[in-house]
Amino acid sequence: MEQTIKKPRFTKRQRTRIKHGILHIVLLLCSVGFMFPFLWMLFTALKTPQELLLGFEQFFPADPQWGNFKEAVTMIPFLLYLKNSLIIVILVVTGTLFSATTTAYAFAKLRWKGKEKWFIIMLATLMIPIQVILIPTYVMYSYIGWLSTRLPLIVPAFFGGGAAFYIFLLRQFFMGVPKELSESAVIDGASHIQIFFKIMLPLSKPALMTVGLFTFMATWNDYFGPLIFLSNPDHWTLAIGLRAFQTRFGGRYDLMMAASILVMLPTLVIFFFAQKSFIEGITFTGIKG
Repeated sequence: MEQTIKKPRFTKRQRTRIKHGILHIVLLLCSVGFMFPFLWMLFTALKTPQELLLGFEQFFPADPQWGNFKEAVTMIPFLLYLKNSLIIVILVVTGTLFSATTTAYAFAKLRWKGKEKWFIIMLATLMIPIQVILIPTYVMYSYIGWLSTRLPLIVPAFFGGGAAFYIFLLRQFFMGVPKELSESAVIDGASHIQIFFKIMLPLSKPALMTVGLFTFMATWNDYFGPLIFLSNPDHWTLAIGLRAFQTRFGGRYDLMMAASILVMLPTLVIFFFAQKSFIEGITFTGIKG
């Protein structure tokens, strides 16, 4: 008797499409779950005080109160806090990129005695909690008269303060750049400074975008540093201003959520436009150890 061969229920292409469809459905559900806190903040910011009392019984605002955003901005000196935050963020990002790139290039491409030992010591600083060095740092800044100014938050960035992780990322990227490029540049008479600015930096744009984004997010959302060193309200950042807003108007959850969304909005916008470079930088920094 001839044995009948059963045809598969689905072809290979159909099975692949089904797997991709299931994967997309799972990812879509996960994205909805991750988006829920933001949607809850947005809908809360658009509710009236009466709708807030209903809780989840009325999740969507019946009549969106877009004026809550304007009211939240006018109840605190929002523009002053925004200016202070931008000043600190821009200078810290600039200083971190300068110190991290130069240090990482020295660890990756230059030959000098004790390089590996100092690199291990630099990485070991990642294990030191900020609370351990807080009191000595505060006393030092008090001695040189930097308290109640922005200097303790800005100056360390230009000298590698807190940039050990970024130095590690950029070193990994620089080590992945073929040494033949720098060797050919040396043969043509280029100095290390020229190699750094004309070869390494143009090739490391994804890694620089990653470090810049990490630094921006850490500095923009930093609450601990400004709380310790900025006692003058005229120098407060948005993080401190948001906490002051919560203390004064904690019962107005609609206005508090509106202010929180405005503080969070720059981070979302920057990450949305820089996500491609961010992913490339994270990927490329692991090419070579």
